[in-house]
Amino acid sequence: MGNDPGPDHADDDAFRISAAEELVGDIDLDPFLGPRHDPLAGPLDSPIEIDTSGPPLLVLRDLLCDERFPEKFSRALRSVDPDFREMFPRDPGPVLREFVRAMSWALETTEEARGDQATVEEVVDFARHLGADHRKLELTPAHHQHFGEALGSTLRHLAGRAWDDRLQTTLTTAYRVLSSALQQGAEQDQGPARVGATVVDVLRPTRDVAVVRLVSDVMIDYHPGQYLSVLTPYSPGVWRRLSPAMPSNPAGQIEFHVRDVPGGALSGSLVRGVEVGDRWVLARPLGLLEVDRTEPYRDVLMIAGGTGIAPLRCLLMDMMRFGENPRVHLFYGSRYPGELYDLPTLVDLAATSPWLTVQPVAEEADDPWWAGPAHDLPRTLHRRQLGTLVDVVTRWGTWADRQVIVSGSPDMLRATVRGMVAAGTPRENISFDRP
Repeated sequence: MGNDPGPDHADDDAFRISAAEELVGDIDLDPFLGPRHDPLAGPLDSPIEIDTSGPPLLVLRDLLCDERFPEKFSRALRSVDPDFREMFPRDPGPVLREFVRAMSWALETTEEARGDQATVEEVVDFARHLGADHRKLELTPAHHQHFGEALGSTLRHLAGRAWDDRLQTTLTTAYRVLSSALQQGAEQDQGPARVGATVVDVLRPTRDVAVVRLVSDVMIDYHPGQYLSVLTPYSPGVWRRLSPAMPSNPAGQIEFHVRDVPGGALSGSLVRGVEVGDRWVLARPLGLLEVDRTEPYRDVLMIAGGTGIAPLRCLLMDMMRFGENPRVHLFYGSRYPGELYDLPTLVDLAATSPWLTVQPVAEEADDPWWAGPAHDLPRTLHRRQLGTLVDVVTRWGTWADRQVIVSGSPDMLRATVRGMVAAGTPRENISFDRP
């Protein structure tokens, strides 16, 4: 220590610490004992340059978009309320980046509204909708308060000396309005915030796909084509959107199709680790995929890539309840023929549904050697076509007279929608849910 009193006076130094205490002081005990210091204390790597003369809502947006915000905000959240340690996954970065995207949109839209009440109400409605989805987190008013405190301390830290009363007042007002709307949305939503479900069967039709069948503790009333928020034991704190492959039913039976996506936060551990008897948590259904049954019927084009077949199969199964249906032409594609794992079920549906035609598509003619034994695929009305989904679909024309429903990976969605619009399909005819 700097001012060592010397050995003769060591016992008289009331502030002297032992070697054991020095060692403990070097260990990060925050996860066990809570914060001892300001979690945001310490100098920034480099000062952020902001123009405080601009609109305060946009200044706050710029602070949110600073690349250091997610990491520093995560530390502040975990320190201000221990509950947030359990709510967030081990790597909270992706979740917090989504928060930044939503908050930035709200701030920008409010600033651009220039006081227009209808536009401001659109932002508030967005927050209410988000609050309904966040019921699954079971947030209390204290959680909202602590979240706001962590947000304020993080933005003040990033702004440094540029922070002033104007920014503080704007942030306080904006957060109070949005937080109130979030809580209103959670209170207005009906039904349980969470529903438990037990895995009763697991199929692995390919090396990287798991078909998981569950029975929920109580029936979940979702519309065909919607998705559910799902929490599993394989990646704690990670909620994912999964689309049921069968309609809601009184028995609580639900089926999900999950592909192992390289680098995914959940899919790999789920596909490899799911077993019968595991307990999952399911939350509020969302999504807008549907077949327009307005008469006169307009024919339907469905395009599914990989596990994107799940919500479309759910729609088809629901349509079988009706005596009359629009004609449906389904293109079901994958990289290799053997990955068309749900084709037998689709062929069975088509065998009893004269309004349904199934067109298999594969980018490659043969399965790779590492795929294992090849299974004979059922014969369909149409022979399997080679090529990407968008190429095969657009070979048949623009489909401009159809309602088009697309489901698959983000890359597949982008390529298919862009390709169809370029081929002449009206964009307003195409619907899909963003993963």
